[in-house]
Amino acid sequence: MPVLIAPDVSYHSSWLEGSTEFGGANRDGGGPEDWSLEELKDAQSFRRFVDALVNDALPESPRKPGYVPCTYLWIVEGDTFLGSLAIRHELNDFLLNEGGHIGYSVRPSARCVGR
Repeated sequence: MPVLIAPDVSYHSSWLEGSTEFGGANRDGGGPEDWSLEELKDAQSFRRFVDALVNDALPESPRKPGYVPCTYLWIVEGDTFLGSLAIRHELNDFLLNEGGHIGYSVRPSARCVGR
């Protein structure tokens, strides 16, 4: 059964596999766009990425202008990464009109499973 967890470095391989399925498309709810998939193949870079996702929930964490505090969660089943969820703590004008409080993405191979 799928569950929501805080981002965790133990999902590195599965996260890479799932992210590759998007073929470079933006993953709503996936986290900061400043990290390239190539860069995140490195274990230390991935650890910094995970730390950045977890810390983004803290109001005092540094962020780019126009970005709001956000709690990131991962959808996993066993040791398989299925997708991402972003819960934005507040809305700015852009998010009010375009994005909303919740963003999510599910890797293509995990969509409509069980139907």
